Amino acid sequence: MSLNIPTLHNIEAVKTETEEVKTFTFQSPEIVKESKPGQFVMIWSPGIDEIPISIANASLEGEVEVAVADVGDCSHSLHQKHEGDQVGLRGPYGRGFTLIGERICMVAGGYGAAPLRFATKRAKELDKHVVVLEGARSSAELLYIDEFKRMGCDIRIATEDGSEGYKGTITELLEEMLASGERFERVLTCGPELMMERVCGITSRAKIPTQVSVERIVKCGCGACGSCDLGGHRICKDGPVFDAEALVGTEFGRWKRENSGKRIAITPDAGELLSIPPLHFTPEYEPVLATEVCGINFPNPIANAAGFGFSGKLLHRYAVAGAGAVVTKSVGLYEREGYPNPTFIEIAPRSYVNAMGLPNPGIKDYGLEIGDAKYADVPLMLSIFGKSVEECRVVAKIAIKYPIDMLEFNASCPHSDFVAVENHPKLLRSIIKEIREIVHPKPIAVKISPNVGDPAGLAMTLEKAGADAITAINTVMVRPIDHTLDMSILGNPTGYGGKSGKDLTVGGKKIVFDLYEELKIPIIAVGGIFSAEDVIDYAKNGASLFQVGSALVTEEPGFFSVLKKELKEYIAIKGYKNISELVGEAHRR
Repeated sequence: MSLNIPTLHNIEAVKTETEEVKTFTFQSPEIVKESKPGQFVMIWSPGIDEIPISIANASLEGEVEVAVADVGDCSHSLHQKHEGDQVGLRGPYGRGFTLIGERICMVAGGYGAAPLRFATKRAKELDKHVVVLEGARSSAELLYIDEFKRMGCDIRIATEDGSEGYKGTITELLEEMLASGERFERVLTCGPELMMERVCGITSRAKIPTQVSVERIVKCGCGACGSCDLGGHRICKDGPVFDAEALVGTEFGRWKRENSGKRIAITPDAGELLSIPPLHFTPEYEPVLATEVCGINFPNPIANAAGFGFSGKLLHRYAVAGAGAVVTKSVGLYEREGYPNPTFIEIAPRSYVNAMGLPNPGIKDYGLEIGDAKYADVPLMLSIFGKSVEECRVVAKIAIKYPIDMLEFNASCPHSDFVAVENHPKLLRSIIKEIREIVHPKPIAVKISPNVGDPAGLAMTLEKAGADAITAINTVMVRPIDHTLDMSILGNPTGYGGKSGKDLTVGGKKIVFDLYEELKIPIIAVGGIFSAEDVIDYAKNGASLFQVGSALVTEEPGFFSVLKKELKEYIAIKGYKNISELVGEAHRR
């Protein structure tokens, strides 16, 4: 797969399908080669935004088609474009449909017909018998009916106003068909969420395996940020297609998230926007990896990095997968939507730049996520930020009421709409002193970056101000440019973002080495950890805890267990009794 960065494509054709939907055609053999029905691409309208759109068709001639509904700023911008105009594409992403069984039913609602058109094409190529049920409010909104007919499908139509086919909803039609004795070996569905929830209920009672294509806000597109979370699943990587059984016990059909991550009801009668609690999890005690840092007992010293995991259920999933601690995304006093996309791109293999813009629902609403995460018995670090002493004081007073184990103050975000407070040492000292008094005896780590020029000097100042640990090295400020358009690729106003990934590994280890020489407080390493060898090197240079971020783009959560296994093997071979014996070893030679 090519790099996770938008590349410019000419629009080859534009076809108006309905008053709201247009089909855009692009020439992209690279995307076609990787595409599976149900997957999506990210489409970038430069200077506006970037959005996920399901693939409606991928041809042997290298053509990719997508159906775009005019429902937002970016899609409206796309609707103004014509043949020959350029947009950015990247992908394909996600998990697609599984075309199992000889008799398959496609249940489409509105422009949910687009990914099912691609699935139908592939199913017919496999000589499957396909029944297409398509529903809309009126016949004017029906999509790709002629395409389905040309493919030789058995088509059933439902319109709510009765202007074509069955008068009523598509779920009512499906229920009547099954009641009359029709049977399918598999049902695939895409459309409005409440429609799909009803489809799942109907097919569950009929014991028909069903797959659902779910829509959520997508930012990174590659599993990094967790903004598209659904019950601990990342839509962009674990979905968008799910087996119906996987959605049981999630918020599917009840609530979703805004750009900030705040929970919002899908229906007025959704009730409290709570998760069904995850199962309680207690990690296995592993003597060679267990460690104590800042008075906290960690079952192992590996955690996710802040920002790599939004929801409490995803953090819980990391713990179950082997993380010895979990770190929340950075949360502030007020709700923030973050920046338009692109917000996370890959500029070289395993080298990423992000400008998320600190999206978060605000500290008062984030307690719901902390509650879910704490069903796992591992330490939880709450990452917070603020641009003034007063703001941070309020955040800290609310934060300390939650069942957290440690605070991590993000002093070094390089792309927020205010200057990173690490660039104002006097202000930062005042903030740390203030929140130190509020949260004591809970420990505070301060996250700094190389962008300040003298990380060791800043860290010593923070140690004197009351910091209990230093997290380093966060990200390095860069500004990726599309030279064809002569503009920044990132969607934030300045175009600057934070570089992470493998390129930071060597420099990060050197900074940790320098910090250890000067500090008496522990160091938490973050920056380019992709292997057990990286953890070992960081430990020998002086780090006691280790946060994994960019590796989660290419690795599944089980990567935490892989690291644990390899660390235990190394410790056994080298004759250590505990991983803490490695900490600072490079300084004792």
